[in-house]
Amino acid sequence: MEQQLTVDGHQRRYLLHVPAMVKDPAPLVIAMHGGGGKATTMVRLSRFNALADQEGFIVGYPEALDGYWNDGRGVEAMRSHRESINDVKFLRAVVDDVAAKHQIDSTRVFATGISNGGFMSHRLAVEASDMVASIAPVVGGLAQPLAKRFAPKYPVSILIVQGDADPIVPIGGGGIGLPGDKKRGEILPTTETLALYVKRNGNVGEPTKTTLDKDPNDKFSVEIAKYPDGPGGVKTQYYLVHGGGHNWPGQAAQLRNVNVTESKVSPDFSATDVIWEFFKSCPAREAATE
Repeated sequence: MEQQLTVDGHQRRYLLHVPAMVKDPAPLVIAMHGGGGKATTMVRLSRFNALADQEGFIVGYPEALDGYWNDGRGVEAMRSHRESINDVKFLRAVVDDVAAKHQIDSTRVFATGISNGGFMSHRLAVEASDMVASIAPVVGGLAQPLAKRFAPKYPVSILIVQGDADPIVPIGGGGIGLPGDKKRGEILPTTETLALYVKRNGNVGEPTKTTLDKDPNDKFSVEIAKYPDGPGGVKTQYYLVHGGGHNWPGQAAQLRNVNVTESKVSPDFSATDVIWEFFKSCPAREAATE
């Protein structure tokens, strides 16, 4: 269902999927498309709707102005950045609008996204920790300007999914973009981003590490790191996709630049399934803030 909102004078939209059999109150997953995409792009890519029907949660697919979220990188070429579009305010409005129409569990609002949408989920953790209980950015790093003021008021559980062969969002941080075109802002290295969340979430101790490798003969494997739970059960986890590119693991449908990314889609796990299992395991927002 398409929904319309006006925020700061801008006509905005999001798509909403409410299962026929929904939990009462229902968790809400906000799923954000990548740069240049639309809400429908994320519907097709993530396939959250089918899982929502099975599990009884609601999914909202918000849409960025002109296809790009203002995720904090400060890229002048993107309208949302150049005009300082308040996408955090828009996403708050989306949650409020869903809550006005359906009975949601306001303590179990989750955010995920790919690339630009993943960057935006980090911005929500930094600026809207009173709203989101946990986030799951996929091939989407923490913008350097946000990293400099990283101080979420409340802990936010996080699952990071990142490929070490991503040519667009480098695992080692720095400039974003295709090789030779690093003009889309800069991000923190993934290990440094993890360290910020581990400290904020109180995940004291070394992570438990396991390996997922369905086919030892292919070029993919996944190193899974799960840090000890912090106070209230708040979590920090990391799926390092060896051989993985700029994509949503487990799905064939991909973003633009298919020639760059399609051959680097890990078949070892479904990001959609893993993200929802992670969200289910996370404490409700109040429990995480105690």
